[in-house]
Amino acid sequence: MQAEETETVLVASSDTLQRSMIAKYLRECGYSVIEATGLEDAKTAIGHYEIDIVVSDTEMQDGTGFDLSTHIRSMRQPIEIILTQSLVKTAQVAGDLCEQGPLEQPYHPQRLVDEIKRIRASRSAAAD
Repeated sequence: MQAEETETVLVASSDTLQRSMIAKYLRECGYSVIEATGLEDAKTAIGHYEIDIVVSDTEMQDGTGFDLSTHIRSMRQPIEIILTQSLVKTAQVAGDLCEQGPLEQPYHPQRLVDEIKRIRASRSAAAD
């Protein structure tokens, strides 16, 4: 499935294998992808690039996806956030910081693409 328009997705994860697999899949689907190895790397990328969607693990070596979500919200930028995590208890916290709770890992990369398309559709509907 190809992205309908080029959107930039920031994939933030300390897990190199997971991050590179998701980034590769999103690129194959037509998205522009920036990879971040952790919280500080993600903050730097957000400061330098126009990011549409952030996909972040809830736990990274130098911080959390919740820290990153709080940073994004404090900047008042229209960046959508998708958190990923295997622990169910983080869903309630994630719900306060982003529109959806975390995707449970492991997840198929197509599920992430479907979530990005759902976000795009809801943005388009809100703009109409």
